[in-house]
Amino acid sequence: MKSYLAVLRGSFMVGLVYRFGFLFSIAGNIIYMSITYFLWRSIYQNRETLRGLTFDQTYIYVALGSAVFILLKTYVDWQMSYEIREGTVATYLTKPIDLQFYELFMSLGFFLMSLGAITIPTILLLVFVFRIEIPLGLGLAIFPFSLILAYLLSFCFDYFIGLLCFYTESVWGLSITKEILVTVLSGALIPLPFFPDVIHKILLWLPFQAIYYTPLTMVAQPNLGWGTFLPMLAVQLFWVIALFTLTRLFYNQAIKVLRISGG
Repeated sequence: MKSYLAVLRGSFMVGLVYRFGFLFSIAGNIIYMSITYFLWRSIYQNRETLRGLTFDQTYIYVALGSAVFILLKTYVDWQMSYEIREGTVATYLTKPIDLQFYELFMSLGFFLMSLGAITIPTILLLVFVFRIEIPLGLGLAIFPFSLILAYLLSFCFDYFIGLLCFYTESVWGLSITKEILVTVLSGALIPLPFFPDVIHKILLWLPFQAIYYTPLTMVAQPNLGWGTFLPMLAVQLFWVIALFTLTRLFYNQAIKVLRISGG
């Protein structure tokens, strides 16, 4: 475990080097929050609720969703594509470490950096600049646990795409396709209740909604109670276990096609 913690610390320090990138991310997030504020304010004009959500609930969901979107981007697929293409993955395979856990702890360093530099400032902006009152409730208390599970799910998707690079050596098309599917089907941009009822019910059966819709709902509607939140957490946990297991099995097959040449 000490070796993995060293990897986490190293990736966190690397994140500090690229602090200007985080400054631009914060600036972009502020612009996005401003645009979506006036957009949804105009949508809610003369309306108290839409699809069962008030303006504050929808805006908390959408604005915080932009920060969570950045937070849950692991870039593991791009990192693995580079390591496979350059052949550096061979150095990891010859060391007494688990590749999946190595990539996970490597990405966790950037997760912690994004949490402090983007997610927490976004919450402060919501409260003190846009004057949005975040209601207290059970959902807010269990939000951190849901966010951790959401991150593990996002990692599993990116790690799976990274494993496909053992076959393709290229990640661009695969990663873009994955980003589109996850963004659209997870409720990252638009809350799932705004989808037609039939599509909404279908999406709830897929793992994508457990990445964004579940944790964001816990913040936007924290008073729904255990009867709602416990099944949502159970679904998240199920998909984490299932995808971790499937990616480990797929790794055993993908590693067999690895070919590295050079000198």
